[in-house]
Amino acid sequence: MSKYKCYHDEFSIGKLKKYGYTVYFEQLVEEDGFPEMENGYCTEACKEKMKEIYTSVMEEYLKNSKRYFEDARIFKYGENKHYVHKDDYESFFKKKEIFLNPIDRKIFLNPINRSDKLVLVCFKVGILNGKPVRLCDLPEGVKCDYDADNLPGGPIKEEEDD
Repeated sequence: MSKYKCYHDEFSIGKLKKYGYTVYFEQLVEEDGFPEMENGYCTEACKEKMKEIYTSVMEEYLKNSKRYFEDARIFKYGENKHYVHKDDYESFFKKKEIFLNPIDRKIFLNPINRSDKLVLVCFKVGILNGKPVRLCDLPEGVKCDYDADNLPGGPIKEEEDD
């Protein structure tokens, strides 16, 4: 065991599970910042940990990228001028603004949150019982509380446009 600290000590499976793949994604894909194994510093345990982290990060990235394309709605040219970044699509599923209103116990999604509305418009997703859902995962006949046809706070206003 080396008296020097291994570069990989800053990587943690617990942190990965808590914050998701984005916490390490940039470091793992950037050629200049890739956390290479260093003789005299890295251990077998370090190597195994990094293999697990790298595999988890790439699997989650691929899963989310695939879902982004699967859920995307296709519009005719000029029909919808809005677009949504992959980051906004992913963060829609991690929303904390979705909750039951304490007064009437109804589901509340901040109607001024433009990115949430754009995700609902541009993707086959919705909100059911306060939780973001992919429409393809719903049983047949189940309707969402909010979706592209029923936006919280009504349609996207012109002042909200790009």
